[in-house]
Amino acid sequence: MGIGDGAEQAATETRGLRKIIHIDMDAFYASVEQRDHPELRGKPVAVGGSRERGVVAAASYEARAFGVHSAMPSITAKRKCPDLIFVKPRFEAYKAISLQIREIFAEYTPIIEPLSLDEAYLDVTENLKGISVATQIAEEIRARVRAETELTASAGVSYNKFLAKVASDHRKPDGLFVITPKMGPSFVETLPVWKFHGIGRATARKQTRGLIGRVGARPHLPQRHFDRCRSAHLHRRRRYQ
Repeated sequence: MGIGDGAEQAATETRGLRKIIHIDMDAFYASVEQRDHPELRGKPVAVGGSRERGVVAAASYEARAFGVHSAMPSITAKRKCPDLIFVKPRFEAYKAISLQIREIFAEYTPIIEPLSLDEAYLDVTENLKGISVATQIAEEIRARVRAETELTASAGVSYNKFLAKVASDHRKPDGLFVITPKMGPSFVETLPVWKFHGIGRATARKQTRGLIGRVGARPHLPQRHFDRCRSAHLHRRRRYQ
């Protein structure tokens, strides 16, 4: 965790900033399959087609250890991990669990912005529980998700959506991290460029060749980089709506 509850509350209340939580389920599709099929637990699992033209939709953490990741061609994934187990996706099951998780969110705030079946932003500045500390809400939600679905979620807490999303990825899997207003600017300066939403590793490699490996190395990025980032992010959001 980035800071203590008291420091978080004081920092946000003093400046009148929003309290944003980003919840991201850990390897969601693959974790559902491992939950529902105990024989898959502890093994490298890929959700997707195993044929030559198949694509990995999600990979368990055991598979990720071999370099397997979502959007990777199945033939490449199998080459990286010969023992990889392919499972056909069950999107109706994933959707049902996602709705179950959103019902938990709705008990804390009506301001929910789903990004896909497995992640969402929550604005808990004025929440339904009257809890003043966003970190406490994030902890409660993670505990309830685990208890009610037998799945784990990572959470990021900050004063805007960008940093909340970055924070949720910082302690994955099954982690919680907080980025305060005081931490924000210096934290962003240390970020690799590929951490920005919409900028993948391929684009980041090109930028690194242009000496933009980390944000702090080039504080005044050309506007076209942010336009491209925003366009890609919106495109991904439309795919899941």
